[in-house]
Amino acid sequence: MAHVVILEDNLLLQARMASILDEAEFCETTSCAATVADCTKLLQTQHADVLLADLHLPDGSGRECIKLFNQINPDGVSIVISALSDGESIVQALEFGAIGYLHKDDTSFQIIDAIKMALNGQSPMSPSIAYALISRIQDANVPAAPQKAVTRSSTTLTKRELEVLNMIAKGLSYSETAQYLDISAQTVPVHIRNIYKKLQATNRAEAVFEARAIGLIE
Repeated sequence: MAHVVILEDNLLLQARMASILDEAEFCETTSCAATVADCTKLLQTQHADVLLADLHLPDGSGRECIKLFNQINPDGVSIVISALSDGESIVQALEFGAIGYLHKDDTSFQIIDAIKMALNGQSPMSPSIAYALISRIQDANVPAAPQKAVTRSSTTLTKRELEVLNMIAKGLSYSETAQYLDISAQTVPVHIRNIYKKLQATNRAEAVFEARAIGLIE
């Protein structure tokens, strides 16, 4: 039986993950933290077998907690669950000691299965993350392609689009975004399509990456 620490600043997503784990037969208890500081205190005062860590947090990076966790419990397993899917973020997380990396779009079954794999000495990774990592390695010695001409001045998102973008950046589903913003569930995909078009993105990860690159979101 394992004690799992969840580091996630989105409280809706944090609660959903805790609920999923409470039903898992291998999970004895869970503890939750929303900041690097709170997670650090948890890791220093409680024994943990598994750390599920987001990377982009209000007071820093989840990588610091992964590093501390591995120092305190070398036999523990740490898995990143993040909306970030660029090669650099993946490589840095693995260098800090994560043995797995899941995208926030993964289903509950994949999350539970990933923890089981990690506890059995394997390295769980979402297919999209594995692809990004392989591409990062393959492109290491290839000259960088010209950056897409997306700039703050040429990208104007409406207030509502920015709100929706921040929600999906935190890993919320479309239905959760609609509930949180008190808007119709049918309008969320419309906003998403407009966001993708303006940011020249084809999926959630690309949109979040481009938005952060030009300073639209933190």
